[in-house]
Amino acid sequence: MDDYIIGKVVGVTGDEIVVTLIDHERSVETERGVPDSMAVNLSTDEGPTPILIGQPGSFVAIALPVGKLLCMVTGIEMKESKIAQAESRDAQADGIIFLDRTSRGLLTIPVGTIGMNGRFERGTDVLPTVNAPVSAVTPSLINDVYASYAEGEFAIGRLSLLPTQQAKINLDAFLTRHAAILGQTGGGKSWTVASLIQKMCAFPQATIVLFDLHGEYTTAFGDTADVISASNLELPYWLMNSEEILGLMVDRSEAAAPNQIAQFKEILQNVKEHHAENKALGLKKITIDTPVYFDFAEILARFRALDTQMVSGEKGKDKQGPLFGQFTRLLMRVDSRLNDRRYDLIFKPKTYNTSASMEDLFRRLLGETASARKKAVVIDLSPVPFDVRSSVISLILRCLFDFAYWHRRVHTTRFPIAVFADEAHIYLSDGDRTTEAAKHSAERIAKEGRKYGISLTVISQRPREVSATILSQCNSFLCLRISNPDDQSYVKNLLPDSVRGIASMFSTLRRGESILLGDSVMMPTRIRIDPPNPAPLSDDASFYKSWNEAPKDVDFAKVLHAWRSQEVSATPTTC
Repeated sequence: MDDYIIGKVVGVTGDEIVVTLIDHERSVETERGVPDSMAVNLSTDEGPTPILIGQPGSFVAIALPVGKLLCMVTGIEMKESKIAQAESRDAQADGIIFLDRTSRGLLTIPVGTIGMNGRFERGTDVLPTVNAPVSAVTPSLINDVYASYAEGEFAIGRLSLLPTQQAKINLDAFLTRHAAILGQTGGGKSWTVASLIQKMCAFPQATIVLFDLHGEYTTAFGDTADVISASNLELPYWLMNSEEILGLMVDRSEAAAPNQIAQFKEILQNVKEHHAENKALGLKKITIDTPVYFDFAEILARFRALDTQMVSGEKGKDKQGPLFGQFTRLLMRVDSRLNDRRYDLIFKPKTYNTSASMEDLFRRLLGETASARKKAVVIDLSPVPFDVRSSVISLILRCLFDFAYWHRRVHTTRFPIAVFADEAHIYLSDGDRTTEAAKHSAERIAKEGRKYGISLTVISQRPREVSATILSQCNSFLCLRISNPDDQSYVKNLLPDSVRGIASMFSTLRRGESILLGDSVMMPTRIRIDPPNPAPLSDDASFYKSWNEAPKDVDFAKVLHAWRSQEVSATPTTC
């Protein structure tokens, strides 16, 4: 079909192109312009296709010397221009009355170039000049652009402005180059995450690990997922590297910290090397970071001996040893954690308490269970206290990275693992010393994971609080409704200059609607996410419905007992 002209370019800056729409006119041979209704009918192979001009998120094409520039509409405006006084006087002399002139304009941003061969490429070497003609874009052209870039038929929803068109994405680019799902509370993040993972679970060899902080996803993936509850979660201390264990034991601000660290490393090396089971493993070398079993009680016993050591002095009198009292505070700190039931999953493992049990633990973490392979592993951290959560997440992330690293070294092929970090701002934040361990492990995946086939997708309602290092490595952004101006500004600064104008659309998105931009999609896309089935347990509590029910007794004793014992029911409940 011939191009349907709707306007012309009247302004060009580095990242924005202003378009003036022309009034509708029709002749026997041609039709052009936009009626007052803003709707035009384009002639296509399927017949007349109605298009609404000016919708934010829709597209227009601008003529270039060679090809066309595809632009996304970010805004529309109508301006009134006053009649010049001289022109008004002349008109009055002739008995003519002038009304103020109006003009309709579009604000657009360039997204890519369509060459003479019809092939789309991101970006452009040439920007249009003023008076360049602007034409409407057919749905079929948009679909061709998406299909040319998407890997296979993986779609996460439908285009908001073209509901018949699937929103296809390049899944490899989305996962391999890391992604962020951002949006305020109630914007549909849980809905989006559940829908996305459910679609990924259609792949026979999918391996997905999801950190679930609120127990929202325990029933979202059915038989395809293994839900590991914190009530039966074990991540034994002997899997930790030396720095992670030191983080639980040593306060680096203490004057005695250097002596504590030096002695700990020496003792740890000795205990690991001389454990009977480790000798039988046939390892050429055991270091302080080798993941093998050791007796934590033996390390504490040696520290206590040094802390109370007496040595022979002059005239046969005993005196305090060189390290007497250096480990008192360390031992008090460790004893308090050993006596804290919340740390039992780390310090008192019952299942994974030998080096041989390491294989069973990793099979569980990666869904390779004996009964049936699970494509998603949901780690329900809702019962885990805040001060323990960072250590648990840090250990899991590091173990997953190390497994992917050594899998490639051994087999020369990658074992793709997709990690989804829900509520990432809680445990992957900048400036919070209590989350340093988890943040460091996640940053390592963000910076190096692509080489070994492990990806990170962060989900957050507070993007300003998420580690800047992690977000800087994300190359795809799935942005849901963001109304807070500060959060909008922060996300805008994360985006390339050419698409920052899209940030103004974040506050207008409906629940479950998003704008996807980055490497996983050919051009910025406004998408209506497909509903997950089943949905996560994330619906808002209905005050109106609950308060309209007949009064009933509350089982305070049951709630308080669960609180005190730090044990929750295995069966999730809805509000």
